[in-house]
Amino acid sequence: MNQEKIGKFIAELRKEKNLTQEELANKLHITKNAVSKWERGLSMMDMSLLIPVCDILEISITELLNGERVESEKIKEQTDNAIKNTLKYSNEKIKKSRIKSIIFTTILIVVLSFGLFFGYKLFLLHKYTLKRPDSVDKVIAGLKNSKDVKIYKRTLPEDEYLTLDNFKIRNVLDGYELDRKHDDQDAPSKYYIYRKKEGDKTTTIQFNIVEKEFQLNEAFASDLDFYGDGDSSMNPKAFNSADRKFFLLKNDINNEIDFYKYVADHYYVENNIFMDRRTMMENYAFNLFASIAIPEVKGVTYIKGDYEGAIFEIGTDDNNVKIYSVGIMRDGREYGFVSNDPRFGNIDYLIDLIGTIEIR
Repeated sequence: MNQEKIGKFIAELRKEKNLTQEELANKLHITKNAVSKWERGLSMMDMSLLIPVCDILEISITELLNGERVESEKIKEQTDNAIKNTLKYSNEKIKKSRIKSIIFTTILIVVLSFGLFFGYKLFLLHKYTLKRPDSVDKVIAGLKNSKDVKIYKRTLPEDEYLTLDNFKIRNVLDGYELDRKHDDQDAPSKYYIYRKKEGDKTTTIQFNIVEKEFQLNEAFASDLDFYGDGDSSMNPKAFNSADRKFFLLKNDINNEIDFYKYVADHYYVENNIFMDRRTMMENYAFNLFASIAIPEVKGVTYIKGDYEGAIFEIGTDDNNVKIYSVGIMRDGREYGFVSNDPRFGNIDYLIDLIGTIEIR
């Protein structure tokens, strides 16, 4: 079916009838623009308009579809051609319609899929995003202000030692008295607090012995639904014990010292929608644990040699004396001490004192 030929034929007949495009459109109850498109060969009329158009222009449907007058003896041949052309045109229109329908459906499915995907990702992002703690920059700055020191053990005469449980250190308690202690044999942590009063000033030395297996366990109480109870069968969506161990193994974190260094380089991890769910959970766990367990310090000295541990510069007291916290790791335990005694404000004194530690 030749749309352009049909369009010119309609225009010619319309003019013969002294009709404008608008007048023809009014008779057919359509727009002038529709008639204009027919006559320019840009579109074909709806099948329901064939008979009304032919009546107005006083032609047969065969003549309209052929785009020309048809002699009576050629009516049958032209009618067959018109029917064939009409069927061909209809099939092409149906095919185009189907293609458009498939394209539209495909686009709709893609849009919905992306909508669901990003909606789910935004839900996960909201669920596993920990608000950035205000202390992040100070924590990172303190941990990056670091250095290493090698300390080798030296043995003292037995009567020069202070012995606490299986921990021995040079006795520096001259003038100090035991204030209180907690040293039950079955307790996971023990502490011994000694005090000395000189006028209005009181100095304190505290020794700690803590059973500590590093598994990111300290943050459990903060979010039980997230961490679960370590049994993946009870809560398969929880960040369970296996997940925590995998995180430590993957990042080569074997103890607290490794974790401090990891925090210095990676804290605070920000999730985004392109991460998978497990990665978001892992980052949330790390951020939560770091915000709870990592202190805000001025600097850190990592201990190597016969010992492994760290000396943290916590700050200063009212007399502008530096205060340090010492932690030594050995066999799943942490042995530490902290004091506001002016002697302990000297890093060289602390290094010398640490060299006298013996752990049985």
